Amino acid sequence: MDTSPITDAGDVFQRFNEMRIKHPHHDAAVATFEKLRKRKVTAPDAEQTAASLFAGSRSGKTTTVRWYIEKFVSDVWLQHHPKQKDLPRTLVAQLQTFALHVELGGSTTTSGLMSDFLEALGDPYPHTGTVKQRRYRVEKLLYALKYQIIFLDETQHIKTQTHTGPISRQEDATEVQNTLKRWVKRWPIVFVGTQHAEEVVFEHQVYTRSDTPIKFGPLHFSVESDKKIFTDFCGRLSLKVVQHGILVERPQILIEDDVPLCLNIATKGRLGLVTVIVRMALELAISGGDRMLTRRHLEVAVRDFTLRIGICSYNPFTDGPIMLPSIEDFHRDK
Repeated sequence: MDTSPITDAGDVFQRFNEMRIKHPHHDAAVATFEKLRKRKVTAPDAEQTAASLFAGSRSGKTTTVRWYIEKFVSDVWLQHHPKQKDLPRTLVAQLQTFALHVELGGSTTTSGLMSDFLEALGDPYPHTGTVKQRRYRVEKLLYALKYQIIFLDETQHIKTQTHTGPISRQEDATEVQNTLKRWVKRWPIVFVGTQHAEEVVFEHQVYTRSDTPIKFGPLHFSVESDKKIFTDFCGRLSLKVVQHGILVERPQILIEDDVPLCLNIATKGRLGLVTVIVRMALELAISGGDRMLTRRHLEVAVRDFTLRIGICSYNPFTDGPIMLPSIEDFHRDK
C-alpha cells in the first residue's frame, strides 16, 4: 500500500481503490462466508447450502467479497502454498483456488452463465462448445481445482420465466435455475446482487437450501444501530484518508455536526456510495489546491453524482436535511 503524500488529484482514485473499511455488516457477511466454506472443507461430499447478499447498488457488497478473498481466503491458501507468500496480495487473490468470484453479464442465459464461469476459471475458450460441453468443463475445473466456495455476483441479471414470449426463453430460464440447484448441492454458493435478485434467484428448491439472508443495509438514521454503524464508518473513512496519504490531517468534517446525516440522505444509507462521494469531494479539493475537505466539496460531489443519478431527491448539503426519507424509500433500488 502506497502511503506517500499525493501531489495530484488523479492519485485519489487509486488510493481509494486500495481501501477496505470493516463494519459490523461486513464482519457478519465474512462470518457467513467462512461458515459455508468450512462446511465444504469438513464435509466435501455432503449436500451444500447457499447464502444471499442482496442490497442496493454501491452498498459495498462486492468490496466485501473481494476483501474476504484477498485478506482471508488468500491467507488460508498460502498456508498450503508457502512458497508464494512473498507475492503481492492482489496476485495471490488471483492465483488462489479456494474461492471463485463470478460476475454475471447482462440478461444471463444458460449459455452466458457457462461462459461467465469459464472466464472466471481462466478457461482460454470460454465461448467455445455447446452449453452441455461448457457445463462439463466448468464442473470438471471446479472439482479438479478443489474450489470451496463460489460467489455469484450481479445475480439480478439472471433471466427468469415470464410465462410470455417464446417457449425457448422460458425453457432457458428453467435450465438456469436447474443448473443453480445442481451446483448448490455440490458447492456452497453466495448469491450477490441488488434487491431485485431475490425475485430471480430463489426458486423454491434453491430457497430451501439457503441460510438466513445476510443483512447489508441500507442503513437508516432512524434506527440507532444503523446510525452508529454509519457514523462509525464515516469516522473510519476519515482515518483511512490520512493512512493512505491523501490528506495530512484527518478530515474531521465527516463526523461533525449534521454531515453524517446529510451523507446518509444523499446515499440512501449505502456505505459504498459514501466512499464515492468523499472520493469525488477530495478530488475536487486537491485539484483546486485545497488540503482540507469542506462542506462545499461534499455539496458539489452530491450534486454531481447521487443527486444527478436520482439516488437522492434533493441535496441535503445545499437545502439542509429537511426530511429523512422513509426506510421503505431507502430500500428502493436506483
